[in-house]
Amino acid sequence: MEDQPPQPLDIVSVPVQPPPISIDTGHHFATAAKENSKDDLITWAKKVAQKLKFTIIVRRSDNGGDKSRKPFFVLECERSGKYVPPKKKLKADSTGTRKCGCPFQLRGYYAKETKLWHMTVVNDIHNHKLDTELEGHLVAGRLKPEETLLVNEMTKNLVPPRNILSTLKERDPENTMSSKQCYNARYRYKAKMRASMSEMQHMFKHLSDNNYFFKYLSHVDEGGEYLQDIFFAHPRSLSLLNSFPTVLVMDSTYKTNKYNMPLFEIVGFTSTERTYNVGFAWLTNEKEDNFIWALQQLRSLVRNEGSLPKVILTDRDTALMNVVGQVFPTSAAMVCRVHVEKNVGSKIKELVKVRQGEEVKDEIVWANLEKAFMHLLYSDTVDVYGDRLMEFRELCKKWPRLLRYIEETVLDTDKEKVVCAWVDKHMHMGNYTTNRVESAHGVLKKSLTDSSGDLVKGWEAIHHMLGLQFTEVQTQFGQSMSVEEHRYRDVRLYSLLPFKVSRAALDYIYQEAKRADNVEVKEQPTY
Repeated sequence: MEDQPPQPLDIVSVPVQPPPISIDTGHHFATAAKENSKDDLITWAKKVAQKLKFTIIVRRSDNGGDKSRKPFFVLECERSGKYVPPKKKLKADSTGTRKCGCPFQLRGYYAKETKLWHMTVVNDIHNHKLDTELEGHLVAGRLKPEETLLVNEMTKNLVPPRNILSTLKERDPENTMSSKQCYNARYRYKAKMRASMSEMQHMFKHLSDNNYFFKYLSHVDEGGEYLQDIFFAHPRSLSLLNSFPTVLVMDSTYKTNKYNMPLFEIVGFTSTERTYNVGFAWLTNEKEDNFIWALQQLRSLVRNEGSLPKVILTDRDTALMNVVGQVFPTSAAMVCRVHVEKNVGSKIKELVKVRQGEEVKDEIVWANLEKAFMHLLYSDTVDVYGDRLMEFRELCKKWPRLLRYIEETVLDTDKEKVVCAWVDKHMHMGNYTTNRVESAHGVLKKSLTDSSGDLVKGWEAIHHMLGLQFTEVQTQFGQSMSVEEHRYRDVRLYSLLPFKVSRAALDYIYQEAKRADNVEVKEQPTY
């Protein structure tokens, strides 16, 4: 008989299971206490569970209904019950369940004879290990009613989630709320506020409830009506505009919403030199038609011809520059000097190159050209401008492309909007740049914590910022009405001015008086 090859052994797989876990916590809950309210017993049981590092949920509770049933409640471990897969496929594969069929259970009864509640331990065993901390347990991290009110109030005031969480934990060191729960609480509050309204319905409600002036343009498509442009202004801004309309500064800022719509911002300043926002417009495009519409809304806010701005200052946005004169023909248009200088400076570096072998370095030539150009812009009379222009042309003879660029883009087209000889004829109050509105952009961005939110979120940031801004404006007014600076006391020149003129205006008078004292008075010739 031939040797048979060895046959493989039949291997039967036996599932390996961990040894069963049985943790008894029943003696911690054994109590003879009887309470008037079931809530007192439930609160006590939850506190005991938290000390043991697990959480309890109310599985069932019955108050007796029509008094035919005996009132009771059932408390279980949060890991009780079994997981039931949903019929629909989950969106994420990383989801899980806490349920492991934990049998731990407490039961409370109401005794009609004594009208008191008492509690017994039905099952004192846990089939899982108890945690060492409660962070990560959703039940333990739930907010108390007073904490919910605090989160809602802080959310309304645009407090970032991390600061909300820090505040809660400072108030209650035992608070185990996670950052995700904080975000969820904020989301629930916002969803409750919006209810069934669309984004634009919600925004229009905010604007109406707060008495804003607002207008919008929309276009109708096959899918419905869509917002195109929207202009809005706070009611206090309207009052400030008609009181202090002398100079308005305009510019657009970006990254304020998820739709990438530019935010057109208009600012002015008060007699105390405090900047205030006049109005805002979210625009779909920065074209002439969009700016004309926005400026027409601004024009409608002016109550009379005497309140029209004397000067309107913009950056070098061609579309905006072209339409300012159409809507405000009596206002002097000025262009930001800083933008002009930056553009020319960049062009100088691009077109001016020093040949090899020459002793002068590029940087020195660039600096000299920039200085000469600025000297030209600061010409205080037309005659001085003409002389300096001849000098500048002589300086630029080596670089005709640069001279042609400066003349065609600045001097021939915008000299009346940027050169002192022309702009100083208007009451611009020392504003040669758009720094005021750019500073306002920065203040807004500090309130706008999310650059990818919707328009409602953007409006909330603006509204919050305006509240703080108006407080500062009123504070400056109050100081001018109540504070007399020591340097003006017992001086005849200022005897009638304190409390009637702003402190900023008084300072201008004070500085002018000092300059007048330093001017030599020449003796007039006699004939």
